Amino acid sequence: MDSVFDLLELNNIELVLISIESNGYYDPALNIIFINQLLDEEKQKEVILHELGHVLNHKDLASLYSNKSYRSKMENEATKFMIKYLINECEGQFNYSSVLEKYNLGIGWEGKIK
Repeated sequence: MDSVFDLLELNNIELVLISIESNGYYDPALNIIFINQLLDEEKQKEVILHELGHVLNHKDLASLYSNKSYRSKMENEATKFMIKYLINECEGQFNYSSVLEKYNLGIGWEGKIK
């Protein structure tokens, strides 16, 4: 599996650590993922992976992001990308209940991460 930095490089995405109020966001016009520099390394990685989920699955759908329904769907897909990446990185070994609790996910996520 490609590392996070390999995925960034493969997609020509610049990563910028900066002081911002949110955890992070992707700017499609600049092809930059901005990450809150105050987050610990583990949380930064999670946010980078979440934003990569947007890049890889929603790059051409930015105009739909203002629609509440589409935004919710895209956020769920980006979170799913992040969780699947982290699970694969652990060779599929994970505690299902811990994942649900850590990421504040409902029961409906069971089929998405197993």
